[in-house]
Amino acid sequence: MPTTIAALATESAAASGDRTIISLPKESQPVPKRPTLDAIKRSAAQRGLTFAQGIDEYVARAVATNPSATARAKADGIDPAAEPELKIDDLWLSELADLKLVVRDQGMTFEEAIERIAWQPRINEIGAALQQRFPSEVSGLSVLENGLKAQIGFKGKIPEHAVELARTLPVAVDLVGNKGFSQADLKQARDLAFAEVAAKKDLVETLSGSYDTDSGIVTIAVKPRSMPNGRAEQQALLSRLQPTKSSNDEINVRVRLSGQALSIPQDSYMRGGGNLSGCTTGFNIINGNFPSDPNSRLTTTAAHCGTGSRTYCNHPTQGGCTTSSHVKRSTSIDIGSWTRGTFTLTRTFYYDYNQPRYVYYVGSNPAQGQNICNYGHARQYAACGNVKAVDQSYPNAANLVVMDRSMTVGGDSGGPWYKYNTAWGIHHGLCEIGVEFNSCFTPVTSIASALNATGQSWGVWTAPPGT
Repeated sequence: MPTTIAALATESAAASGDRTIISLPKESQPVPKRPTLDAIKRSAAQRGLTFAQGIDEYVARAVATNPSATARAKADGIDPAAEPELKIDDLWLSELADLKLVVRDQGMTFEEAIERIAWQPRINEIGAALQQRFPSEVSGLSVLENGLKAQIGFKGKIPEHAVELARTLPVAVDLVGNKGFSQADLKQARDLAFAEVAAKKDLVETLSGSYDTDSGIVTIAVKPRSMPNGRAEQQALLSRLQPTKSSNDEINVRVRLSGQALSIPQDSYMRGGGNLSGCTTGFNIINGNFPSDPNSRLTTTAAHCGTGSRTYCNHPTQGGCTTSSHVKRSTSIDIGSWTRGTFTLTRTFYYDYNQPRYVYYVGSNPAQGQNICNYGHARQYAACGNVKAVDQSYPNAANLVVMDRSMTVGGDSGGPWYKYNTAWGIHHGLCEIGVEFNSCFTPVTSIASALNATGQSWGVWTAPPGT
């Protein structure tokens, strides 16, 4: 049984094999102060308006009286209707816009969406800091209870530094120690098992590999070349496919059979001779070794969208089309790069139909349960969901993040996954997870691995505030 330690107590040693939990209740955590939003809410209620309507009014007044909110977009020569760069208390307008999607799709009030989701990027920052300091110890990040709690896991003892960082979150936090495995251990076990099973080409048509940071279970899902009918025959095939036991006794490797495809790229079957409108572009990228050279800037989409030349078109409000040519694509990561044609590349992306937004940051260390959004040009609207699994891999599509629902359609492949002004991923398609097929994407942190050659340092072209 896990040993739970009171919030204000210091960490103590757990018995061998037992997990240690340090619980920080919400009552002991900081409360965000948002006086402007509180005033907007009160004023809206007094006039019979919703909170969201009150925010819209405030933004319209602020933009009319504050030219700096749209100054950068105009100076860049980009459509001045690009989303104003404006903060209300600690929240960017882009954050509030995305929270409206959550209200629309997930049945929350606007107040609940702010409480449950606005804090979530902070767990990625904490995860990145802990990963840098304790790379062999971090064992998963999770958002629990629909945004009301965070969980951070560790292979061994919970570092005091982790407790200090966790105390900065405005929600309840469980820090779980002595799990016996790190996320790096799980990834290594997954990769070894994946390679061993993939080598049995006479038995395997395709496969995927994933892991669960809570249970320590690595799952290799296999679509066999021939699915046996009887239970005994299936068990015999599983025995032939079962890889070598992990060297870490806390990690269990399991193989399961599937009679259906394990992933479905959503590209409207566009191949050679089609155009880029059969897919969606993701984020524009820059070679960091030559940041001032316009020819060292490209756009991205999914690698499975093909090669050749395509026609790229803006949304109707911005208008215009150009011919874009394929530059490079990875055979193991579903990211490809394309030229800018006659256009000038920008540091913006379409977060919704006709709505461009700057990219401020690149997201890393996604947490299970975290809310992330997507735009796909085939369906022509934005939608958000919660992360269900991280680092699920296929032979031609490694490191995928899988969501908790299917919210994309054919032709959305390559489109941007984002939260607020943070770039998260390039859309792949649908991924099998259990009995479901859910939307999934390749993290933009994989761009360098997918596209770099000698003398190159490709990454998302960002425009942090103030630049």
